Amino acid sequence: MKDNGPSMHNKSVIISSFWCIQLFFLFILCSSTACADTEPIYMGVLLPLSGPEGQPLYDAITLARDQINAGGGIGGRPLELILRDTRLGDIMTYADYFVRDPRIRVVIGPYTSDEVFQVSEIFIKNHRVLISPTASSDEMYRAYAGTGGVWRTITNDGETTAVMMQHIKAHDGKYVSILTINSSYGETFYDWIPYWAIEQGIAVTGAETYNTTEEIPDAVGRLLTDNPDFLIFIHSGEGSEIREVISSLKNVPSPPKLYLVYPDIDSDSRVWERADSETLQALLDSGLWKIDTVSTVSTKVPDDTLILMQKPWDLQFSEEYQAIAHGDTSGYVPEAYDAVLAGAQVMARFMAFPDISPKTAAMTVLTKGTGDSIPRTVQGIQAALDEILAGDIPILTGATGPLTFREEGTDRLIPWYETYQIQEGMVREDPIAYTRTTKSDVGLLLGLNESPDPAPDPTPHPPGEFWAVIGSLSHNWENYRHQADALTMYQYIRDQGVPDDHITLLVYDDIPTDTRNKKPGEVYHTPSVEEVRKDAIPDLTGELVNKGMFLDILTGKGSQAGDPLLKSDENSTVLIYLSSHGQPGGDIVVGDGSKYISPKELADALTEMKESGRFGQLLLVLESCFSGVIASEITTPGVVIITAAAPDETSKAATYDSELSNWLSDEFTSRLITILREPEFDGSIRHLYQNVYYNVRSSHPTISRGCESIDLPLTLFFGGTYDASE
Repeated sequence: MKDNGPSMHNKSVIISSFWCIQLFFLFILCSSTACADTEPIYMGVLLPLSGPEGQPLYDAITLARDQINAGGGIGGRPLELILRDTRLGDIMTYADYFVRDPRIRVVIGPYTSDEVFQVSEIFIKNHRVLISPTASSDEMYRAYAGTGGVWRTITNDGETTAVMMQHIKAHDGKYVSILTINSSYGETFYDWIPYWAIEQGIAVTGAETYNTTEEIPDAVGRLLTDNPDFLIFIHSGEGSEIREVISSLKNVPSPPKLYLVYPDIDSDSRVWERADSETLQALLDSGLWKIDTVSTVSTKVPDDTLILMQKPWDLQFSEEYQAIAHGDTSGYVPEAYDAVLAGAQVMARFMAFPDISPKTAAMTVLTKGTGDSIPRTVQGIQAALDEILAGDIPILTGATGPLTFREEGTDRLIPWYETYQIQEGMVREDPIAYTRTTKSDVGLLLGLNESPDPAPDPTPHPPGEFWAVIGSLSHNWENYRHQADALTMYQYIRDQGVPDDHITLLVYDDIPTDTRNKKPGEVYHTPSVEEVRKDAIPDLTGELVNKGMFLDILTGKGSQAGDPLLKSDENSTVLIYLSSHGQPGGDIVVGDGSKYISPKELADALTEMKESGRFGQLLLVLESCFSGVIASEITTPGVVIITAAAPDETSKAATYDSELSNWLSDEFTSRLITILREPEFDGSIRHLYQNVYYNVRSSHPTISRGCESIDLPLTLFFGGTYDASE
């Protein structure tokens, strides 16, 4: 029988089945949409969350979460924190977990600056945003500003030192000594206090570090021999260290005033010594954590002591926190609370514009806020998040003030601190009118000796040949930037047309083959952009890069196969560029640090060069800490010296590569090369120095010379020629 198709009954069944199927998928779709609309917004937390340090952080972040959710969450979706306690587990394992979870775009933490550097590569590579409430080193700003990937709600320690020095200046301080804990935290102050001292016209009379409390008295004794007005003490947070410093000053006639940073001090100017961390943890485990006092020893801080520490907590925030706290009120509580608020703003922006990256969302919502600050209430937080979801960029007030950040990111626009003074046994507010400033001229004037150029050497300078000695005297992976600096200077000189047989290049050359190098055979000065090793032809590598060989090259004794490496004569223009570590007193580190070239040894070598007719004019460029000492030591006629830092100052790394987990350049050399490469820049050595000076953010480059004018054209010293008869 011929099949004429389904019957009317069967057609009805088919149509009914069709609509049932449609309704089923519509139900599933609606259910999925409803789930998406109500699914929590997830944020990771990578901090110590237990024990004496971690409990206050836990209380702070959960308070912020609960207040966000009390107002309705983010777009009606609750905020949920995925917690990983770094006190109890491996931070890299936790970091890997977070980047594998597609729900997590923002992570609060880590705790220390070292931990930020440890985990930053994996987070930045996977387009996540880190917001640390506690990592305060200036290195973070230099490494991550502009990336959008790393932020913090705590004040940059580099900026803290600026406030300190202005505070000391306001109290007529003229001479300071520095005693810091030997840690990455103490190192920031050790690096930056001399910089800001120069800016304020204050002399640093001495600097010491200590590892244990027992070392403090001897260190104080050495520092007091130079009679400073103030002793700046950067401690680890232990009250016993402050007690030891105060005890060391008690029997000193006319002792210096003390400057303390973030001491655990009460209003009666007493520093309390806490039990050690194991004892405090035992109290926590026993359920006795809420005992108000666990200290039995206190030290009275002397009158006239100056202090920098957090501002007093806002009364409302203090009451809110105390109502839920399981521990004391210390431990970066406001900063941790604000980190969650900042993270919520980033997530709201990302939800409003899902096609952008979380880093772009952070750069927009945290740096471009406009209008009046919205108050920190449940309703205010919700209003700010709703505005962000609508595409606006409001300014939300946190526990530490408006959550606004610098245009380049990473650091707060308005730091959160207060200055105090001990008066009549009480802690009194001692405010100063601090404003963020650009570098002043004071270091520049020092560099030029505040005097006119000496008369140029009357003897004409024949257009002799140009020669260069370029060296990186350090080695090991941690000193990557020194070899990259030297290789970049070599490349620049080659680009000017100087033949390789007129350049002596010394690099240890262990970076290309280091097992930690993820780009074998390559060395970069700019991340993934400027490779500087492959086209280089080093003359000396490995153990041949040593003190004796370098000095022999200058004086004409250094050779290869009997052929001198530097064949300059009395008509030659010579460039010497060196990159390495420097020690207080100006010694340049060679190799592993067991050998040094002293300022006197370098000065003697240049004098011997001049006397034996090995140059007509010479430019010495030094990329090392404390290199200004060398500039003041060398007076050889015909020599100009430009150094990366002043005599009491460190030179800083500049370009950080998260993929390699290493610094690729030093700031001074990076800025120097950038300026030299500018097509329109065609000036004198004086102009070059002035441009470098103002473009180096973290040190005061210096310039000095013997009987050589600094108004000679810079091309003369960087591969060009100069005929004085023209």
